[in-house]
Amino acid sequence: MWSHADVKEYLDEKRVRIYGIEIMENASPIMQYDRETGVVKFPFEAECEGGWSGSAFIFGNEGQGLSTKQREICDEFLFIPQNRGGSGGSEDNFAGRDKVGSASMNVACAAAVVLQAYSVGRLF
Repeated sequence: MWSHADVKEYLDEKRVRIYGIEIMENASPIMQYDRETGVVKFPFEAECEGGWSGSAFIFGNEGQGLSTKQREICDEFLFIPQNRGGSGGSEDNFAGRDKVGSASMNVACAAAVVLQAYSVGRLF
């Protein structure tokens, strides 16, 4: 059985970037639309410039998110922007995001959204 550290070492040797999918303070959105220019930007574009050969994604469970060990091996964190109603307080306001509501999404749905954004962002 591989430990988290073993996986990190192996993927680093292969030049594979590890993305953690998690709503947290330092996470970037999986895509950003610039209303002024009409351009959609993806965080994966920097991956091409950095000499990475591929990507791995870690999705946490729907209730607890990523574990501490999972977060420790990630190179970068991404989140899926969600704009839906609900009640929430200031703890839902990360990095100026003022939409509140449920931050939970079925992990299979989250994987589909992230992988679609990745394939578009990397022009697959």
